[in-house]
Amino acid sequence: MALKHTILAFLSRQPLSGYEVAKEFAEGFGSCFWKASQQQVYAELTKLEQQGNVTYEAIPQPGRLDKKIYSITEQGQQELIDWLMQPSEPAAIREDLGVMGLAGHLVPVPAVIREIERRRQLHAEMLQQVQALDEQFAQNLATLELKDLYMHLIIRRAIRYQESWVAWCDEALAAIQASPGIDDDRDALKGRST
Repeated sequence: MALKHTILAFLSRQPLSGYEVAKEFAEGFGSCFWKASQQQVYAELTKLEQQGNVTYEAIPQPGRLDKKIYSITEQGQQELIDWLMQPSEPAAIREDLGVMGLAGHLVPVPAVIREIERRRQLHAEMLQQVQALDEQFAQNLATLELKDLYMHLIIRRAIRYQESWVAWCDEALAAIQASPGIDDDRDALKGRST
């Protein structure tokens, strides 16, 4: 998946300003699947406009630069359709905690536990965020348009992803706490809860 396809997908739903597209990546639906800075978004919008995939309407703002409202063009929609019609492949798992699984034995157990607890908290917070994104869709499931049903389904995937991380963290913490291999570090673990 390329950044351009994600931006085109946002614009296929409705015209947006560059700020609104960047906000989707920071706080909205895009934050579940793709990270992009505001600078990256604006640079990609410029490229997409130069390629004829998007166009914009300049809205004058007194004392400020014009606000650009971007819309997908027919060419941009065809670019997105062509990409959507290609088979997708599962993404490789590139996960720092996977490396911890290979080499975590080199650091004290409390350090590993702290990191897993920290990650559990992050994933629990992200879970709440994606659940909030889905509320309006889930409440109106019987009457959703197809484009909103697809959005609901992919948000449900993000929810399950975060739920699985929280569950894995709980499982990992319980297994480490119960392991006879941490006897040397048990004193350091006293008083900690999972």
